[in-house]
This record gives sequence, C-alpha cells and structure tokens, in this order.
Amino acid sequence: MNFQLAILSIAVSTSCSVFGQEVKPLEEVVISSGNDRSNSMQIELDKDRIQNKLANDLGQILSLFPGLQIKSYGDVGGLKTVSFRSLGAGHTALVQDFSSVSTTQSGQADLSAFPADFIERLELITLSPTRTAIPIHAKLAGVVVNVESVHSYSGNNPKKIILGAQLGSFDQYEGYLMLQKRSVKWAGTITGKIRSYGGNYPYSYLNGNNTIEERRKNNSLLEYFGTASLQFTPNQNHRFQLRLSGNDYRKELAGAVIFYNSNAAQYLNGYGLNAALNHRFKKNRWDVFSSVNYQKNNLQYLDSSYLNSLGYLDQRFYSDQLDFQSQVSYTLTENLEFLVGSSLISETLKGKSLVGNPYRNTSESVFGLEWKKIGKILLQIGAQGIFEKRDTVLKSQWNLLPALSWGFNLGSKNKLSLVYRYTCRQPTFSELYYQQIGNTKLRTEKAHIASIRYELSLPFKKGISQTMIQPFYSYVYDKILAIPTKNLFIWSIQNIGKSDAIGVEFTELVQKKIRSHTLGARINYTFQYTSDLSDPNGATYRDILSYSPLHSGSIELDYSWKRISFFVLTSYMGERYALNQNIPSNLLDPYLLVDLGASYSQHLKNNEFTLRFSLNNITNKQYSYINYFVMPGIHFNIRLQYAL
Repeated sequence: MNFQLAILSIAVSTSCSVFGQEVKPLEEVVISSGNDRSNSMQIELDKDRIQNKLANDLGQILSLFPGLQIKSYGDVGGLKTVSFRSLGAGHTALVQDFSSVSTTQSGQADLSAFPADFIERLELITLSPTRTAIPIHAKLAGVVVNVESVHSYSGNNPKKIILGAQLGSFDQYEGYLMLQKRSVKWAGTITGKIRSYGGNYPYSYLNGNNTIEERRKNNSLLEYFGTASLQFTPNQNHRFQLRLSGNDYRKELAGAVIFYNSNAAQYLNGYGLNAALNHRFKKNRWDVFSSVNYQKNNLQYLDSSYLNSLGYLDQRFYSDQLDFQSQVSYTLTENLEFLVGSSLISETLKGKSLVGNPYRNTSESVFGLEWKKIGKILLQIGAQGIFEKRDTVLKSQWNLLPALSWGFNLGSKNKLSLVYRYTCRQPTFSELYYQQIGNTKLRTEKAHIASIRYELSLPFKKGISQTMIQPFYSYVYDKILAIPTKNLFIWSIQNIGKSDAIGVEFTELVQKKIRSHTLGARINYTFQYTSDLSDPNGATYRDILSYSPLHSGSIELDYSWKRISFFVLTSYMGERYALNQNIPSNLLDPYLLVDLGASYSQHLKNNEFTLRFSLNNITNKQYSYINYFVMPGIHFNIRLQYAL
C-alpha cells in the first residue's frame, strides 16, 4: 500500500432580502439570477462558512458539497483528491482565481496543497457556457470546482492587513499574513503562509483478538505558500491582473498501516511556481476575457528502504504547462447571449523513470449559448484536439463535447432543470509512461452524465427554507484502470473499465432570524450506486466500485448572536469496499464524526480581533477513508486573527 500511495503521489449566491440589510447572503444556494454568475448552474459556499470550519486545506471544505467524494490519505498535508459522482478525479477541473490548476503528471490535483485561509468563495459548477472567467479547459470537464481568493478581487474585501496564527493538536503550527492596498485604478495583494505538523497522533488496530495502541510515525511536514498579485483598472471597461505564486514542501509519507509496519521511510519533496496574466474588457453587450498562464512543478520521491541494488529509491519529476486562451461573450438581446472561445495548452514532463520525455499539445474551442425565452436554456459545444508523440509516432485525435441544460420555473418558488453532458479525460503521463506499468496504447476515457434538478425556495417571516433534490445517472466507458497482467506483482494500465452510477443528491437549508439571533440548519445527503460493468462474465460484474459509498452526508446546526457564533457538524460516511470485489474482507466500516466550533469577534475602531476554536472528532472515532490509512482521533484547532 505504501508503494501505491507513492505512485498516486507521483501520478497525482443569491442574496436573500427577507432579512433586510442585516443578513449576509445565504451560504449554500443554487445561483439562479441577479448577478455575474447567473449564466451558470452551481452551488456556492461563502467566506464566513469556510473560515468558521478552521479547515486545514481545500479538501476538508469540499466535503461539504453534495455529490463530491474526497479520498483522504491522511490528516494535515495528507494526499486528498476529489471526484464527482464517482467519475474519477480526472473528470473534475480545479480552477483557482481564473486559472486551471495544472495536472500534467497525475491528472488530478492534490487538495492538501491549497490552504483555506484566504478563500473568499467556493463554487461547484456543472455548466457555465457563457461565463468568460471560467477557463475553456475547465468548462469541458465533468464538473468545475471554482476557488476565488482575495487575489481574484471579485469581492469587497476592505481589509488592509490580516495577521493570524493557528495552533492545533499533534504539533500543528501555522502562521499567515495578508497585505492589501487598493486605490481607484490600482490594487495589490500579498499573502503568505507557513505550516508545520508533527502528525504523531495515536491510533489503534486489531491484532487477532488484541487491540494494539500505536502512534503515527514518519508523518511530519513543513510547507511554505506565497502569492503576490497586482490589478490595474485604467477605466471602467478594462481590467488587467498579474499573479505570481509558489509553494515549497517537505513531507514525510507515513504510508499504510499494514503488516504491523507503522514506520515507512518515504518522503515527498518539491515546489511549484505559477504565473498568470489576464485581461478583461467589458462594455455594453461585450465581455472579453483573455489570459496566459505558466505552471511549473518539481517533485522528488524518496524511499530510503526500497529493495533494489542501491538500497534506496530517488525519483524526480519536472513538469511544465503553458496555456493561452481568449473568450468573447456578446449579449444579443436581454434573452439571448453567445460565447465563443479558443485555447492552446502545452504540457511536458521529464523524469528518469519515464519512458521518453512526454509532451502533449491541446487545442480547445467552445461555443456557448444562454437563451431565456422558454425557461433558461444553456448550451455548450466543445471541440478538443490532442496532439502528442507516442512510441516515436505523432498522433492526433479530436473529441466533440456537447452539454445542455434546460431550466424553467414551476411557479414563483419552484424550479426544474434537466442537464446532460458528454465529457472525457486523456490518459495521464504517468499512466502512459511510468516505468513498466505505463501503457502508450491507452484510449481516451469517456463519460455521459445526466441529471434532473428540482429547487424549492420558501421565504417566511425573517427566514427562508431552500431545498434541492437532484437525481442523476452517469455512464463511463474505456475506463482506465490498473490491473495485474502477468501475475499479482506485475501491473499495467488498461482501458477495460465500464461503470455506471445512479443516485440522488439532497440539500436543505433553513435559516431564521429572531431579533439579534440567527439560527441555521443545513443537510447534505448523497445516495449513489456505482457498479462495475467491465466484464459480464467477470467475478466483479455489477459489484460496487471501490471507495464508492452508498450513503454519505452531513448535518450542520449553527447559531450566531452579535459577535459570537457556534456550530455543530455531523458527518457520515457509509460502508464502502476497498477493492471492486464485494466480499466481506474488503468491506470498510462506516463512520460518524462530530465536530464543534465557536468564534468571537471584537471590533475596536478599524481593528478587528477574531478568535476561532474547533474540536474535531469529539467521540474519538478510530476510522480511515482509505483502507489502512488511519486518521486522527479527537483533536483541536485554535486561531487568533487580527485584521485592519
């Protein structure tokens, strides 16, 4: 299991007026009209709810969205990936401040590398055909996770200085800083963070009939993050943005707790550099967005106890991505809007353990339409051209990727939407070229996704109730899987997979204001049955795919009064299988986690002091999402923040 983790690491709001001026926008809503995001289908979380959770990274926050599955291999800094309706992480696009996050090597983003401290807004977008600020490459994915931080300048953040420190269990120490200056034409922001973690939390396991108490070892990390951005607005029609960011990390990989080996001598070191320049022109009926992005990532994987002639393993990988894009949107009438756009992406990967030095050039074009004459119709047609060299032969292919939604009102409080899209993902460079397991004959993985969304909004005196119910179905073929080919010790990547998923997502939000008191309740629930259709004669035909729980969800209650707020969050993860073979030995236990949190803010003229506290897993539940990758029991976080 340690080797598998190493491979994966390498390869890897509508504002409601019922409260008048006193209430902020509801945290979790389906955006429908009245703002710059009305031309997309999405669910959103706002800054206050994100910051109240004291989340260590983006992965912990995304677990609050229905339909998303977060695979977590550890606590602070542990590898975390996201998939949508069990499609696989490669069908989920991650966008940060108008730029698609590079996944050149692994095809999926490690969510632990994205701190949550400066996030202003999170969106889960299923379709956005005429929204220029979403990159074309992300629009063609199965779903988009859109992250907007203080560097997007999309919100009204009056803070000039934010200085904070966080302390947590198991030697967790964090410090962060934001400096921001705004004028009529210029705005500049600098953010930075340092994080260290010991990670020696206790856990227990069964050895026969005996319960053994242990502590996690080789689990520490040290990380640095920094971003600087500059925005220039010469007039009301033009906006230029320049952003530079980087991170550096030193991680110990604790690995899997299996065969009673609690100390794995594996390490992951690396750094990333990103640069982005974008320009937006918006006048009358025109909206034009153009950008150029460069991303560089260096990674080193060390295994000091690897069984080879050297007695250790030292693998290094160097990836680069450069992309250009431009999108033009034109509003023909108040009911009709068009968008056209094109992008070019160049990706390269170098490493001694790879067969050759892979590169890939991708050309993508998109046509989008929003028509509000008969309900609201969102139409998107994407064309994707892939040009790459495999086995000394230059190969090319084209994919046509349509998407369509039709939403209409059933009265003033009800809305129904029908959604369909066809999407695909390319084999990753690791799947194509990594040592003996790579396969240069791999085909593109394809997926059909369909859903019906019902929304109900019921305002009442000083409160509101919002409900979303969304049945869905997806079908994936030419699924890329790693399987043993010659024996159990020699694996290869193959296009043998087929799967489908049927399920329903349910979200309920109730908020009530009583004088200066605000009460809220949120329920998220996902049911999905994801089955293997690869081989009708195989032993796993119609078995549930690994790590695809039938039931998952959360219930959150919160209360706020003046400067004080509290929340209780209960999260449930149902039974799931560690392997596709649905036998009792592969079945993982469900778990229920309970977290508590509180915050207090004090204003002194223009200064604001905020104290936040969270107590997580208060029942000290021993659990793991990925088999043998144990998670911490009861632990705390406390944060003190000063803002000017």
